Amino acid sequence: MAKGGKRPGAGRPKGSGLNLKSYLTEMDIKTFIEFLLANYMEDARLMMWMGDHIFGKAPQPITGGEGGPLQIEISEAIAKKHGSHTGAK
Repeated sequence: MAKGGKRPGAGRPKGSGLNLKSYLTEMDIKTFIEFLLANYMEDARLMMWMGDHIFGKAPQPITGGEGGPLQIEISEAIAKKHGSHTGAK
């Protein structure tokens, strides 16, 4: 079985994804921007989307239940397979 991790040349080549902008005309883009500018104040989703794209998306905290720390549990079968003892049952 292959080992995990980063390998030179692995993964999808840069630029191979869908480039939606190549399917749009300048008029399509202008119309879309005009729509956004005219309507973002009435729609909270548009407002958030525009804010994320203009200012960058805010960091999203990762927490466990009720804001506490994450608790990671490893099953006994996985612990045995990897030769570690976690005390998990």
